[in-house]
Order: sequence, then structure tokens, then C-alpha cells
Amino acid sequence: MKETPLSACERDFILKAIEEKKRLDGRQTYDYRKIKISFGTDYGCCFVDLGQTRVMAQVSCELIAPKESRPNEGIMFFNIELSPLASPAFEQGRGGHGGEGAAPAGGGGVFSPVC
Repeated sequence: MKETPLSACERDFILKAIEEKKRLDGRQTYDYRKIKISFGTDYGCCFVDLGQTRVMAQVSCELIAPKESRPNEGIMFFNIELSPLASPAFEQGRGGHGGEGAAPAGGGGVFSPVC
């Protein structure tokens, strides 16, 4: 992921929110969002709703016998696809199939950055 530096305005906005113990959606520091976990029709599929954010996860595996020359070793591969809408640090198409996926829903804010 590429680093995205914060502007002075963004930094001040975040520090003010921390100082006032508030979040963009009006929750206090230790308030949590409603969580709902449901399972899809396909084996290994799961949906998680956290407030207005929805995430879909799919887990699968394939067991293969190890090579005769290395009977005690194996290989594990991970493929993660993240939407560029989830963070400006995610680049579309890098290391995956275009980063398809769920994106967080936008919401109104309590703070407005003033610079």
C-alpha cells in the first residue's frame, strides 16, 4: 500500500476529534456500532454488517499431498481483494483481480474541518 500523508488540516481535525472524544458519526470513544454476522448460501461465505459498513468474506482451501522430497513441508497462499473505496491507500488492480468488494457507506459528520 502506498502511504498517504495527512495535511495539516486533516491532522488538526483528527486531534480535535480525539480531544473532544467524538467520532464523525457522533459516537463517543467507547460506543460501538451494531454488528450483525450472517452466513451465505455457499460454504465458507460470510457477511458482516458493522453499522452501515458491509463486508463479504469468502474462505476456501485445497489440500494437496506434499512432494516426496519434502514430506513435512507445505505451501499456503493468501489472496486478498480490497476495494479502492475502502481506503485511498488501496490501489486498484495491484496483486488481485481489480479490487472488487464491499465499500463502507458514507455518513453525516459531527465535525467539519476548518482551515
